[in-house]
Amino acid sequence: MNKPLLTVSDLHCSFGSFKAVDQASFTINEGEAFALLGESGCGKTTILRAIAGLETPKSGEIHNFDRCFFGPKINLPGNERQIGFIFQDYAVFPHLTVSENILFGVKENPSQTLKDMIDLLELQGHEKKMPHQLSGGQLQRVAIARTLAAKPALVLMDEPFSNLDAHLGRCLRNEIQQIFKANNITSILVTHNQEEAFAFADKVAVMQKGKILQIGSPHELYFEPVSEQVAQFIGEPQFIRGEAKGDSVESIAGSLALRKPASGQVTILLRPENLELSANEAADFTIKSIKFLGNIKKITLTNNDDEIFVHTAPHCTLSIGQKVEIKALSPVVAFEA
Repeated sequence: MNKPLLTVSDLHCSFGSFKAVDQASFTINEGEAFALLGESGCGKTTILRAIAGLETPKSGEIHNFDRCFFGPKINLPGNERQIGFIFQDYAVFPHLTVSENILFGVKENPSQTLKDMIDLLELQGHEKKMPHQLSGGQLQRVAIARTLAAKPALVLMDEPFSNLDAHLGRCLRNEIQQIFKANNITSILVTHNQEEAFAFADKVAVMQKGKILQIGSPHELYFEPVSEQVAQFIGEPQFIRGEAKGDSVESIAGSLALRKPASGQVTILLRPENLELSANEAADFTIKSIKFLGNIKKITLTNNDDEIFVHTAPHCTLSIGQKVEIKALSPVVAFEA
């Protein structure tokens, strides 16, 4: 079996008494897109900087195949790690043209490299422009082209799309993902945006307070979160109590099938898109409010003591005040209470 391109083992980074990263470990295979997902201050950018050689960890190891970037007896300088870094604020040189920015640091075959990068990032016609003449999306394309021109073994990206408007950010993200996959480029994306992490990455590491809580594919994190903390990062979760008995659980939402057998008091993860409503005058829940959000309706239910919200299709004809029963479209996840 081939060795991972990058192996991070028990990485610990601190600033004074503050633990920024606490025993982080993960591997990334060649050509894989990996994401570090978490709220601001959780340590994800510190991990990125440690991999790039911009931050010195307190302990742990970082390996690129058999080459050690950082370990007990070595701390390889960043300029020897063959790593590309794409920043949130573009970081292009304002006094250089687009072509000069892309070729900065390129020593071999610059003419062909420039042509390849211009074509790859669709920057035709902008070669002689200065950065102040470009849009935000074009600036980020220049930054990505400059990074790829150096032929890095690994590309690190720190919130690279957050300075762009939502539509442009999605379009550029999808385009970059396709470019990376087509050229077998290995990458790590740092983001606080779950949709961005899921859309871009093959594997996602969910972080909180310096620790990695779970690593998995987007599908695994959505359907099999290992804890309530992980589930909090995915979609719009809501939690209710229930009594589990084997393959099902009794709750205020009725009897629900469980993804994994459990017993006793549990906390149930309900995802609003996994719930279906039907009118039933004998049901306990009443529709309290309906919000039309374009692609969905967000319907809030109450039984006087509790509230649950459900996402329905925009053409749903249920109305405020109706009695409704709840059905889960697929088995639910439960955690020990």
